[in-house]
Amino acid sequence: MKWVKYFEDFKLNNEGGELISIEDIIKCIKDNGVIFTSIVKDYPNNNSEEPLKAVSIDNDGLITVDIDGSEYSVNIKDVEKIELPI
Repeated sequence: MKWVKYFEDFKLNNEGGELISIEDIIKCIKDNGVIFTSIVKDYPNNNSEEPLKAVSIDNDGLITVDIDGSEYSVNIKDVEKIELPI
């Protein structure tokens, strides 16, 4: 089973923008996980090391995130990694 864990660790690296799928984001939302991204549309003060709470995702891969009670958009290709609670 170690190879599965290594694969999941590798999947956290989304540099190509194609490793994280819409299903991964849906699982993140359902499991109360967080995403990390360096690009948040219309939010220039984003810190790429700060976790963001994903609220929803559409079929085009546009993720809605909640930052301090306001909603912003993130493209799925800009998601660097996902963290789920243990």
